[in-house]
Amino acid sequence: MKTNDPEIFMRFANETGLEIFQLLVTRSENLGVQTFEDILGALTAATAVCLANVLRPAVEAAPNRAAAADNLIAVCTKQARRFLEPVITRGN
Repeated sequence: MKTNDPEIFMRFANETGLEIFQLLVTRSENLGVQTFEDILGALTAATAVCLANVLRPAVEAAPNRAAAADNLIAVCTKQARRFLEPVITRGN
């Protein structure tokens, strides 16, 4: 997969992201997580662990690990915001 092909990139991101989200929801339900706050906390924590595991090799390979981590997290935050944009604009 070439990440510079927007169509392939978005298809991968959407399909894989949805699969991971569904797994997280199922796991949280199986653990008996019930309130919105608990579900949100559990899903957010699990997502952070997944993200840290994905970013770890790049951070370990960087000459300045702290800067690399900060930059990669910033990129991920921008992407998350972009993915939320349809939800944000739909509410207006």
